Amino acid sequence: MLGMISAAVLLLSFGAAQQAQTGLGHLGHGSELMRAERYNEAAKEFELALRENGQLDEARLNLAICDFQLRDYDAATTLLSALLKSEKDARTATYYLGRIDLLQDNIDGAIQRFQSLDHGPEVQDEKYFLAVALFRKQRYAESADLLKQWIRENPRDVRAHERLARVFLKMGHAKQASDEFARTKELHAYYLAGSQSLRACQDLLSAGKSDDAWQHCRSMAETDDVDKLAALGMAFGSSGDSKHARILWQAAVHLDSDSPEINYNLALACFHLRDMAEARNYAAIALRLWPDFPEANVLYGTILYMLGEDARAKEVLAHAQALRPDDQMVRRLLAELRSR
Repeated sequence: MLGMISAAVLLLSFGAAQQAQTGLGHLGHGSELMRAERYNEAAKEFELALRENGQLDEARLNLAICDFQLRDYDAATTLLSALLKSEKDARTATYYLGRIDLLQDNIDGAIQRFQSLDHGPEVQDEKYFLAVALFRKQRYAESADLLKQWIRENPRDVRAHERLARVFLKMGHAKQASDEFARTKELHAYYLAGSQSLRACQDLLSAGKSDDAWQHCRSMAETDDVDKLAALGMAFGSSGDSKHARILWQAAVHLDSDSPEINYNLALACFHLRDMAEARNYAAIALRLWPDFPEANVLYGTILYMLGEDARAKEVLAHAQALRPDDQMVRRLLAELRSR
């Protein structure tokens, strides 16, 4: 009888160990898929891992992050909230809950969560998102200080330079804003290089395979990450694919309507597609947000010229010439307008 009981215990132990091993296998496979930004597939692996071994908090955290990336914020919040008491995972859970608060306009909640975090290996850009939250509360000086700190630590973070430029605009520091916007343009290549999926998209575009690039990257457009949308929009726009660039910039404007650069790039895509009404609208918004935006002045003035709005075109192009005195096209358009 004792032998039978021992055998049963051994079988149960073997079964539990096998389940745990299977769970770890799903966790490992899911982690590989997650690194490749294949979040939907990764989430399924993490669900299987938890089904086999409900104690795998790493699978729970990774599943929450996948749900976050897939914009299933309710599911992500449930999983992350369960990890707030975990000594190992509480900081990361707090960070993602703060990001969800920010996306859902719970700005005070986001500020509280981000301020509770100390900088560490698990969470690295909490200063940036805290600065964004403070910006949205119109606490511009605090936002600028945080962004400067973050840029000193990560000088190539294009998001931080773009946000700092916008803070400077709000603070009335036009020259500093212009410098930061210029730095933003220089750094977009680094943002593209930082993502495996974005790099693959850029490689296809560089090879002239625009349709293949869109098929590969269109799922990435289903995101609340405005920085990723902007990176994709610039990639498609610079390759001459204005049709898909417009789709990406429209999604970006929906998420961040107060960005002068996003509105300008949407206007530019519309201009290339000969949709002058929409181009005029978004170029005007870009200039309302940043009156001394050189490229937006050139674009808006050109659109007005093409639409026959000569008086306003002269005014805008004269300002564009003051900002860019060596721009030959602006000189030519002004000369034609003055000769009429």
